[in-house]
Amino acid sequence: MEALESSAFADWVRTSFVGYPALLTLHSVGMAIMVGLVFVVCLRLVGKFESIPLASLEKMLGLAWVGFAVNLISGLGIFTSQATFYITSGPFLLKIAAVLAGAGMAAYLRPILKREAVGWAQGGAIPGGVRNLAMASLVLWSVAIVTGRFTAYL
Repeated sequence: MEALESSAFADWVRTSFVGYPALLTLHSVGMAIMVGLVFVVCLRLVGKFESIPLASLEKMLGLAWVGFAVNLISGLGIFTSQATFYITSGPFLLKIAAVLAGAGMAAYLRPILKREAVGWAQGGAIPGGVRNLAMASLVLWSVAIVTGRFTAYL
C-alpha cells in the first residue's frame, strides 16, 4: 500500500489543484447515478412510485452500472492518495463491504427484472423475496453512503 500511496499518480491526486477535487466530484456524480437509480428501482419494487412501469426497471439498473463504473474509477484514484489510511479504516472497509453487497444485489436483480417484470405488470404480484431484496439493497446503499461520509471524519 505504501508503494501505491507514494506513486506519482497518488501524489498528483493529493497535491495538485485539480486531482482530488476532480476525482471527488466524479465520485459524487457516479454515486448519484448508481444509488439514485437503485433507490428508484427498489422503492418501486416495494410498492412506491406505482406510475413507473415495472418493465423499465431493468433498463434503469443498466444505466446505474455507468454510475458504478464512474465510482469505481474515481474511487480507486481517491484510494491511492491515502491507501495506508483507507485499508485500516473501519468505516471505509464497511463502506466497501456494503457497496460490494449492494452491487451484487443489483447484478442479481437485473436478470430477474428482465425476465419477470412484464408478468408482474400484467397482474402478477411482485414476489416477497424480490421485495425483501429491494429493502436490503436500500439499507446497504444507505450504509455505503453514511460510512463513506464517516471515512472522511473518523
